[in-house]
Amino acid sequence: MTELYLYRSTVFFLVILAQCYVPVFGAPEVEWVTGWGTEHEDHVFEGVHVQAGGFCVVGKCGEPDSSTANGFVMKVDANGEQEWLTVLGKQSFHDEARCVVESHDGFIVGGTTGISKRRSKACLWKISLSGEVIWKKVLDHKKNGAIRGLDTLDPESFVATGYVASDEISVPFISDESTGILLVSNQSGDIAWQKEMPFTQGAKVSYQKKTRVITICGTTWQESFESEHQDAFLVQFSPDGEKLHQHLYGGADMEQCFDFEALPDGFVVAGHKASHESGNWDVWIMRTDTEGNLLWEQTYDQLSNGTSKNIFDECYGVKQTSDGGFVLACGSGIEPDQVSDEDSIDNLWAACLLKTDSLGEPCWTYVFHQPESGHNACEWVIPHGDEKYLMLLDSDHLGEAEPSNVGLVYVSDN
Repeated sequence: MTELYLYRSTVFFLVILAQCYVPVFGAPEVEWVTGWGTEHEDHVFEGVHVQAGGFCVVGKCGEPDSSTANGFVMKVDANGEQEWLTVLGKQSFHDEARCVVESHDGFIVGGTTGISKRRSKACLWKISLSGEVIWKKVLDHKKNGAIRGLDTLDPESFVATGYVASDEISVPFISDESTGILLVSNQSGDIAWQKEMPFTQGAKVSYQKKTRVITICGTTWQESFESEHQDAFLVQFSPDGEKLHQHLYGGADMEQCFDFEALPDGFVVAGHKASHESGNWDVWIMRTDTEGNLLWEQTYDQLSNGTSKNIFDECYGVKQTSDGGFVLACGSGIEPDQVSDEDSIDNLWAACLLKTDSLGEPCWTYVFHQPESGHNACEWVIPHGDEKYLMLLDSDHLGEAEPSNVGLVYVSDN
């Protein structure tokens, strides 16, 4: 295991209260905020609550504007104190840790690993509870690839999705020119079977034990309504990889899906949506029944209470809450090529956590926005106990290392 000794910077509640704008009445209280960073540019992708306590998060770190990176796996305790950090990869190669699930004796991590300076392949790692790499499994495929989603099948096996045969060495938001894959492996990294999907990439995967169905979400290009546009999809498989059903969601607008969650009576799917006219993304959530029929959908904009018409509101994670509603991990700000007023605080991105009821109606939005310090964006959210949530941030300033760090914001709604 490679360990980096990181600096910790904690911002207490009174500081947050003074500096963070919370635009909706009833928003949660902040219990703690911390940031961890390497000497490189750090980006967090997702994380899980650990059964024995604390949280495990994954991401990548590298030099700004570099074509190479390392993956990382980090464990923190329930108060955000770092316990260990494992860096995956080697210099001048490209590795990313993109997804994680807990097993009975550690963690399964999925992502991509460099096999040469110009090639990376889909990869799985087994990490011990203390951060040691137990095994590494590199998939055999053409060109580049990555594992993007994981879920547990049973105590001895797991399911994974992602893509292969891509021309891109780094992992894009959405892999358009590639082949989606689905596989099942045991806890030792022995793959039972691997199959191609009818889409270019699987984003996230979920196994429903009651129905014994594997469901994958993602984004696909469609030609309809006299235009080319992106739609969300759900595709389902049997435990042995036989395709059962598939559903597309969207219209003439652009709908991108980045996360979903299986519910007792269907699915919740989230991402962002843009019309061809405006080109600006709005947070998008939709709900289906168990048959995949659309029940409702909602969009949300101006989450940071900004005034510019150029603000993008993006979502990369959704989770159901204990009261039957949902929380969405979001970022709100203006892309550099869309800046029209150099002095506007809207140019600096804000991290947002949006809480809705069971029908998608907004309950509150918590906004972590410190434009005097830099950008923040919420990439993932982990529900923890009753109405408590850990926000995982890309942050320019939480933590003392430069240039960007993993920000952790723990909030309570009770």
